[in-house]
Amino acid sequence: MIYNRQSYYILRKLKTLFLGGDKRTKTAKKNILGSFLIKGISILVQLLLVPLTLNYLSDELYGVWITLSSIIIWMSFFDVGLTLGLKNKLAEALAQKDYDLGKKLVSTTYIALIFIFIPLGIIGEIAIPCIQWCSLLNIPSHYSSEIKNVIQVIFACVCLQMIFNAVTSVLAAYQKVALSSIFHPIGNLISLIIIFILTKTTQPSLMKLVLSVSYIPLIVLIIGNIAYFRGPLKAVCPSIGYIRLDLMKSIFSLGIGFFFLSLQYILIFQSTNFLISYVSSPIFVTQYSIAYRYLSVTLMVFGLVLNPFWPAFTDAYVKKDFTWMRRVYRRLISIYFIAVIGLVCMVLFSPWIYGLWIGNQVEIPIIMTISVAIFLAINSWNSLQSNLLNGIGAIRVQVIVSAIGLIIFIPLSLYLGQSYGAIGIVHAITIVSVVYAYFYTRQMKKLLG
Repeated sequence: MIYNRQSYYILRKLKTLFLGGDKRTKTAKKNILGSFLIKGISILVQLLLVPLTLNYLSDELYGVWITLSSIIIWMSFFDVGLTLGLKNKLAEALAQKDYDLGKKLVSTTYIALIFIFIPLGIIGEIAIPCIQWCSLLNIPSHYSSEIKNVIQVIFACVCLQMIFNAVTSVLAAYQKVALSSIFHPIGNLISLIIIFILTKTTQPSLMKLVLSVSYIPLIVLIIGNIAYFRGPLKAVCPSIGYIRLDLMKSIFSLGIGFFFLSLQYILIFQSTNFLISYVSSPIFVTQYSIAYRYLSVTLMVFGLVLNPFWPAFTDAYVKKDFTWMRRVYRRLISIYFIAVIGLVCMVLFSPWIYGLWIGNQVEIPIIMTISVAIFLAINSWNSLQSNLLNGIGAIRVQVIVSAIGLIIFIPLSLYLGQSYGAIGIVHAITIVSVVYAYFYTRQMKKLLG
């Protein structure tokens, strides 16, 4: 009897924890649970990809691949902020149940993306062969021809992804954040299977790896667009008759701010691999990448908790529900400190985990692991602030601070990189993150009171 009462009490508490609260909070919690499941698969796939690709490619070629994959991420942010602007504006329209406006916003965004990225893709395919990529990436010249072909393939893929990726912002605006993140894990899982087959049947080939990792997720994304807009998103399905160019100003005015934030993210955070390769060699890129991929599991888990609150904060801000916003903000801070404790534990166990994960293929210095962990701890705090600020649409301060960060980062990273090598680059990005943390936190407290 006592056992049954205890079981009932535990189940009731768990139900309250995961499904309790008002409607907005319940939706956020459901998205968090769904995101954990989806992201858990994604993390597992990403972890399995590291030893698999290391076995398929040499250490040097793997470093080249990591540098090129950074370029993929760089380009993925060049949607001029339109999709992020769409997410906020569509969330506002849905909060007011204005589906006609929502359909116009979606239709206008899709046509804008087509007119941006189709011409950009054509220009890129022409320009890429004219660039000396081996000198730029500090890699051996015998890779020259292969690198140019690979980057052309990557660029074409990313331009297409920029168009079809808008569906993720539409799903997020509907507060279906978990579903919005389902495409890449499915694509990556299929890519993992294909790469495994390649390791057993073919010789190492960077081009085959790129085709597997880039185009499979794109195909999944295209299928997702068709399925969702014929199904649950039918009310806002893009249509030529609903294109309204006058809405571009509304989307673009907010989107341009997100674009500058994305641009600084590219130039600062995603240029780390490129800078390490430039001041050291691709081998050090491999060390940094593995340490980052291992430790960023904590950041990804924390991100799963944060992401559903972007559209939720938009909804709350439109309805002036500041009491709910302040309550959620305090709870998210508590969760952040739990994540930091998890990060410290991961550092302590890192030598053992590296041994199990990648064996003796690559040696990761403990100073690299600690440096990356400090950066991720600060960056996680910044993610908490910026995610909620973005939901509110308060991005002016972020844009100004980002400009300051760009001015600081370039000379600082080159100086510290020349003095301390790859570790110096990590220190530079950490210092810039501290600057961001001060201003973002100050702005968040000012808005919430």
